[in-house]
Amino acid sequence: MEQKSFHKIIFKNTGLFGVSQLIKILVRLFTNKVAALFLGPVGIGIIGLLENTLGLLQGFTNFGIAESSVREIALADQEADGVKAKRLIKIVYKWAFATGILGFIVALFFSKQINHVVFDNKSHYLWIISLSIYFLFTSIATIRIAILQAKKRINLIVKYNISIAIISSIIAATGYYFYGIDGIIPVVILTSFAALLLSLYFTRNIRVTAKKISIKQAYKEGFPIAKLGLLLSVSVIFGQLCFYAIRWFLKEYYSYEILGVYQVSNTILVGYLGLVFAAMSNDFYPRLCNYENDKESFNNLVNDQTELALLLVVPGVLLLYLVAPFLITFLYTPEFISVLHILKIGLVAIILKAIVWPIGFIPLIKGNKMLFLKQNLLGDGVNVIASIFFFYYFGLIGLGMSMVTMFIVSGIYNYYVARWYYNFKFRKATLKTIVFSLLIGVAVVIILLITEFENFNVYIIIVTLLSIIYSLFQLKNKLKF
Repeated sequence: MEQKSFHKIIFKNTGLFGVSQLIKILVRLFTNKVAALFLGPVGIGIIGLLENTLGLLQGFTNFGIAESSVREIALADQEADGVKAKRLIKIVYKWAFATGILGFIVALFFSKQINHVVFDNKSHYLWIISLSIYFLFTSIATIRIAILQAKKRINLIVKYNISIAIISSIIAATGYYFYGIDGIIPVVILTSFAALLLSLYFTRNIRVTAKKISIKQAYKEGFPIAKLGLLLSVSVIFGQLCFYAIRWFLKEYYSYEILGVYQVSNTILVGYLGLVFAAMSNDFYPRLCNYENDKESFNNLVNDQTELALLLVVPGVLLLYLVAPFLITFLYTPEFISVLHILKIGLVAIILKAIVWPIGFIPLIKGNKMLFLKQNLLGDGVNVIASIFFFYYFGLIGLGMSMVTMFIVSGIYNYYVARWYYNFKFRKATLKTIVFSLLIGVAVVIILLITEFENFNVYIIIVTLLSIIYSLFQLKNKLKF
């Protein structure tokens, strides 16, 4: 019997997210250029530190409801009448408001500490106080988009992503142009408010139960979701603490300029190659929930996702290697050219991420919360230790080495968990794609270690063409076009 293939649906939805990601990249190009011109490395370093601090507080106060509700609502949505899903959505909405209020109160209480961590002076204290409302806006918006994710409303998620990218870019560019560093916090608040309004608009047709649900009922029925979410929150909090430790180390022992360079490298690694991983989070995860009890389809979906991710990511990484020097000076300013030292090895981490991520979802979908937590704690822990160690001994190139180290360790552990606990294994075809991708990555790093990291390196052009030909050939066979 022919195995069920998910290549076409994965490719289609990755394409949809690719369109939104491309638009996000284009508007981000504009925003980053404005930020580089009017904020400089110091301002961009402050943005990274502020985002990290906000993420840390969110991890403490949102109970991971958005992440955990995706699985529960995706499973409930399979029922024909949809009664359970409608009730669950209403309960989750109530939890969103409650956790948003909690975030508001906690941020207000710790406003002095936040101000000290981010700005080191009292000139922005009133703005830090007003930043508390960000948590309420973000909590409601995040939950509502998670509902769209659970119900696999891909078109609406794409429209939301495009809309918020354009609006947030306009807000950021305006704020940075007129107010410089003083505009950072107003930009964050206005962007979160825009996200709230857009999330309300795009979820206006999502039906909830008409029955009244008391606070006591909402607490009781929503607690299992919150219980799962709390473990996910522990993972998020630990991850944010690790990123904060790295940023604090760079700021305290080096400078805001180095912190800004690190922030830009993360933006390039996460933002400009994020379309496949955006599709993985928004489509692959809830889709995989539907096959939790169908072992063959479950394994096929993970294998197909890994193959498609690598066939799309590897050429993208190589193209970025080709144009990175030009891209950094064009998107930012020559002050940021030292980012190339991080990217020299760090870009290969994206190839490893495409292998590690799909299998990383398996324990979460199977309901083993502790295993999923251990996976994330291991990865984040390795990242912070490796980042500080390698940066201390090797400088900026060490930050790229730490990213690769993190995904190698995570990949080995994640595969061990998937193989030992769930009898998952890669198909021969998937293993061939993985081996080819890793060899390409190693070849590029060797080339850059013995030659100059410059625009259109002739040796990297040859490797890129080889990768593109391989990907096109494989895609043609798998998609049958």
